[in-house]
Amino acid sequence: MEIIWHGELCFTIKGKKTTVVIDPYADGKHLLKKIKADSVLLTNDYNEKAKTVDVEKAEKIFNWPGEYEVNGAAIIGIPTYTNQKEEGDTAKGRIVIYSMMIDDIRLCHLGLLGDELDDETLSKIGDVDILMIPIAGTHCLDPKKAHAVIEAIEPRVVIPMNYKDEQIAAMLKEMGISEPKRLEIFDVKSKSQLPEETTDFIILNPAP
Repeated sequence: MEIIWHGELCFTIKGKKTTVVIDPYADGKHLLKKIKADSVLLTNDYNEKAKTVDVEKAEKIFNWPGEYEVNGAAIIGIPTYTNQKEEGDTAKGRIVIYSMMIDDIRLCHLGLLGDELDDETLSKIGDVDILMIPIAGTHCLDPKKAHAVIEAIEPRVVIPMNYKDEQIAAMLKEMGISEPKRLEIFDVKSKSQLPEETTDFIILNPAP
C-alpha cells in the first residue's frame, strides 16, 4: 500500500486491488488536479455544493454515511460534526469520518474534526492502524485536542494533515517527539511492518 498526501485533507491510497482518493475538492489548495481512482471519499460534501477535481476513472463517489465496498476495500462512513456544539444544526459543521480496510490494514481519515470523539463514534471507527488527523486548530482540532484524539484511538501510525509548520512544531512538542519521520510516500508492504507497542508520527511532503 502507498499513502500519498497532496496537501490539506487530500490523500491518495493505493492498495493492491484498489485506489481511493479522499477530499480532492476543486477549490482546495492541494496539488492534486486529476483523479485516477476506483472510489472518491468526500468528508464534508453533504449538500453536493463542493466540486471535486477531474475524475478520470472513479467508479464510485461517496459523500454520505454508510457501509460500502469497492474492489475489496471495505469503507465505513461515520457521521459527526466539526464541532460537537453544532450537533443540532443540520446545515452547519456536519462531516463524515471514514474508516476503511484496505490490504488488511485499517485506516481512518477524520476530515475536519474539531472536537474529541464520543464512545459510540470510537466504537464505529474500530481498531485503527493508520490515522490521518487534522491539527490546524482553525475549524478543526488543535494540537492539544488532536493529541487527546490520538490517545483515544491508539493508532499504530499518525499522519497529520491540514496544518502549517508552526502547528506541526506544536504537535510534536505536545506528543514529546523530537525527530519525526519525514517521507515523500508512506509505503507499507504488510501490516506486520507497523509498530505494535508504540505510535509512529509520520510527516508526508505534499505530492502533485
